[in-house]
This record gives sequence, C-alpha cells and structure tokens, in this order.
Amino acid sequence: MRLTPLRRSGLLGAMAAAVATLALATTASADEPTTDDPRAVAFAKNVDINHPDACTVGGLTGTTIHPNKFTYTGGDNQQHLDITGLPANVQVTGIVVKGGDAFNVYLAGKLGATLPWEDLRAPLNNGGKLPEISHWYGCGIPQTPSSSVTTTTTTTSTTTATITSSSTAATTPTSSSSSSSSSDVAPTTTTTTVAPVPVANEDDLASTGFGSAWLLGLGAALVAAGAAVLLVMRRRRA
Repeated sequence: MRLTPLRRSGLLGAMAAAVATLALATTASADEPTTDDPRAVAFAKNVDINHPDACTVGGLTGTTIHPNKFTYTGGDNQQHLDITGLPANVQVTGIVVKGGDAFNVYLAGKLGATLPWEDLRAPLNNGGKLPEISHWYGCGIPQTPSSSVTTTTTTTSTTTATITSSSTAATTPTSSSSSSSSSDVAPTTTTTTVAPVPVANEDDLASTGFGSAWLLGLGAALVAAGAAVLLVMRRRRA
C-alpha cells in the first residue's frame, strides 16, 4: 500500500506531536518533587519562614514558629529532624522541612497526637537521594492560657450581749445579775436599787424613851426610902 504525499505528511506530523507530548510529560515529571515519607506532601517552589505563603501551603494554618521554640535533635545540615517538645500556649498545625529545591509539608494530624515526631526530612532530589535539610520551621495558632478565678467569701459574725438590770423592793434589798455566754461579749453590768429608809422624827425618838413623868417621881421616892432604911440600921448598931 502506497501512501500519498498528503497522508505521509499527516503521519509525520502526528508522530512529531506525540514525541513533543511525551517530552513535555517527561520534563514535567522530572520537575515534580517526590518524597519517600508517606506522612509528607512534597512541593517544588521555594519557601522559608519569612515567605508570605509560609503557613498557607499544603493545608497549613496559623503563623510561623521559629525552630528555637521547639525541643529537637538534627535539623539544619542533617538529613533528619526529630521533634521532642512543642512550644507552650500554641496549637501546632504542621512542620515545613526544606532541602535542595523542594520542601515537605507535615500536617500535625499526620504526625500523630504524641511526641516525639521522628525522621522528618526533605523531598528526594533529582538523583533520587535524600538531601540535607537547609532550613525548617513550624506553623501554629496561639492559644490563650487558661486562668482560674478564686473567690473568697468572708463571713462576719455578730454577737449581741443582753444586760439585765434588777430592781429592789422597798423593804428587802436584793441584787441580781445576768451574764452572756459569749467570749466576745462585754462584762455584764448589774444594777442594784436600794429603797430609802424613812428617818424618824426627833420628837418621836424622845417619846419612845420614857412614856410618863410619874415614873421619875417613883424613882426618887424609892431612892429616899432606901436612904431612910440605911439611916435606921446605922443607929441601931450604934
């Protein structure tokens, strides 16, 4: 079967297009970075901690976190990074590890809920080898530390003291006292009232000594009689 010149030129054009497409696909595949870590997603463009997209690529959120906020081993100029401690008051959303012309994005959910996060690394280079880490950083959302409020309740105790005063009858002086059984109560005051005693009239006192004048006369008579008896007895003896 002989091909006409027109068909021959069309076949050659199709073959050239296929070769070009294959070449473009091969070039694109060569430019795409690859990683041997299933926890990571590789990216070809350059990024660092000061880049505007530093914490927006690969599903990252938050703001950048400097490596000195972490506790770690390895890192720069080494092939692996082990993170053993996270910064306080920050929810870490992921880690970016760059080496060569590409970088790996590690989301915190892929790394696990517990530390350490071990063997973090950069994507493979064009030769399929693992490059050294040129730099790395974290991304996270600041958290407000929880604060506790302590409430102090002050209870005031009021003690009331009762003071009882007693009154005394007019004829019999009496006293009474009452006390409160509280250690904070002031001493109980006792009030005693004494009824006044009427003062007798001087004339009444005089009249109560001797009731009549005749008693005085009787006494004088008795004295005279006694003197007379003594006189008679003396004369008889003489």
